[in-house]
This record gives sequence, C-alpha cells and structure tokens, in this order.
Amino acid sequence: MIAAATELLVELGPRAVTVDAVAERSGVAKSTLYRHWDSRTALLVDVIHANVPVMEVPDLTGGFDNALRTVVRQFADAFADPEWARILPALFALKVQIPEMAELTANDHDEKLLVLQTVLDQGVREGRIPSDLDPARVASTLVGPLMFTCMTDMVTDMHELADYVVDRFIDSYANSSS
Repeated sequence: MIAAATELLVELGPRAVTVDAVAERSGVAKSTLYRHWDSRTALLVDVIHANVPVMEVPDLTGGFDNALRTVVRQFADAFADPEWARILPALFALKVQIPEMAELTANDHDEKLLVLQTVLDQGVREGRIPSDLDPARVASTLVGPLMFTCMTDMVTDMHELADYVVDRFIDSYANSSS
C-alpha cells in the first residue's frame, strides 16, 4: 500500500494520492486502507516517513575528517537517489500544507542535526573546529550545495561534490588564525 502510494506521489504528485487511487493501484480494498489510515493526510505522512533517508552515526574512531565526510556522503546518497529526488518537491509543498508533515520534517531535521552534532563534538575534541559552531548553520553550509545540485542536476557525482564541500569546510578552519 505504501509502495503504491509512493508510486502515485512520485508519478503524479500529492493530489493523486487518494484512497481510491491507492486502492486501485495496490489492489487492496478501500476498507483495508481505512483500517490502516483514518485519513488521506495520515497516509501521506506515512508515505513520506517510509521514504525519508535514514542517517547513521558514523564511526568516530577514524577521526573527525572521516566522520564528517561519512555524514555528508550520506546526504549525497539521499540526494542521488532518483526516487527521493522526485519525492522532495512534494515534501516541500506538503510540509507547508499539512501540520503533521511539518512535524515529521522537523523531527527528521532534529535527528539529523544530532548526528551532525556528534561529529562536530568529535571535531572540537580533536581541536579541529571551534566549540561555538551552530550545527544548523554547519548543516546548511555542507548540505546546501548538495540540495542545490539535486534540484539543478548540475553534477553527476554527488560523492565527489560531498568530498569537495567537506574539504573546503575543513580547510576553512585549518587555515584560519586565532
């Protein structure tokens, strides 16, 4: 059912994800859908939730540079996934229209910031970066170019771009004085 709803979302957009359309696409009775989801909104939230990329805390024993590169590469993998790239525009629209979707995206954002904060803490312990960095600003700095590239399809090797962004970030602190 989630797969059928995801296909509809990707192929035709959020308005196409209706109980009737999902029932027809999945071959499941509408009554079964209503047993799982009491509304179209609940179904859409679960569709997005099922597709949101998961971010793992990297191994910190390899040091800050490797851990940061791993985190940013996980973002690159998500943006390089063609299905996720096709879901993102719907997510942007839905989070403005549906409060539950905004909550889902806020929670996901917070979870990913915690992963990044763990890596930044390692960088502070190693003396590689200052302790007063705002993880949300760092996330925007590191992930922004990946998202822009995903939206404009300017670069085909997202890992190469991720490494470039990480190298520039790390270099900005290695070469700074004070």
